[in-house]
Amino acid sequence: MNSFRRGLVTSCSIALGYFPAGATFGVLAVGSGFNPFEALSASMFIFAGASQFALLSTLSYGLLWSLLIPLLLNLRHVVYGVIMTRRVRIRYPLVTAFGLTDEVFVVAQEMNSERFLWGVQLGAYFSWVAGTAVGVFGGRFLFREGLLTSSMVFSLAGLFLVLLIPRIKGFGDGNFWSAIAGGIVALIFHLLGYTSWGIIAASFVGPLFAVYVENRRRETA
Repeated sequence: MNSFRRGLVTSCSIALGYFPAGATFGVLAVGSGFNPFEALSASMFIFAGASQFALLSTLSYGLLWSLLIPLLLNLRHVVYGVIMTRRVRIRYPLVTAFGLTDEVFVVAQEMNSERFLWGVQLGAYFSWVAGTAVGVFGGRFLFREGLLTSSMVFSLAGLFLVLLIPRIKGFGDGNFWSAIAGGIVALIFHLLGYTSWGIIAASFVGPLFAVYVENRRRETA
C-alpha cells in the first residue's frame, strides 16, 4: 500500500468524528442566516472546525471580530507547519498547509511522507464537507432535538481527546506537557471570565511548550 492510500485509510478515525461535527456546523450556519451555498463554501474553503464555529458565534459582534477571532485561532497552524517541516520534506506547502487541522496534525505524528499527509487530509476534508452538506440540506429533519445538536458539537472535542490520549507516552513526553500547559492556560482564562481568549492562548502555548520539551530532551539525550 502506497503512502497516499495508507494516509487515506488512517483518515477514517478522523472522518468518523468530522462528519457529525460538520453536520452540526451546517445546521447552525443555516440557522444563523447563511444560505446553503454560503454554509457549504465555508467548509470547502475555510476547512477549520473551531474557526468556523467561532465565525458563527461572532457574527453578531460585527465583521471585524468575525474575521479577527478565526484568524487568531488559526495562527496556531503556523506552529504545526514548522513542526511538520522538521519531520519530512514539504514540496507543496500551500496544498499541504490547507488541510493541516488539529486532528490531522495529531494523526500525522506517524507520517513518513507528504503523500501520506495528503491522504489523511483528503479523507478528513471530504468527511467534513459531506457532513456540512447533510446538515445544510437535512438538518431540520435530523436535528429537531436541541440536545442532539449539543452532543454533536461535542463530538469534535471528543475526537481530539481520543486521538491525543493514546499518543501520550508518559511524564517526559512532549504531548503530555503540551496538554497540561494548554489546559492550565485555558482554565486560568476561563476562571477570569475570558474563555474564548483562553482557547486562543492555549492553542499557542500547547504546541510551543511541546517543541520546548522535545528540544530539551534532545539536548540532554
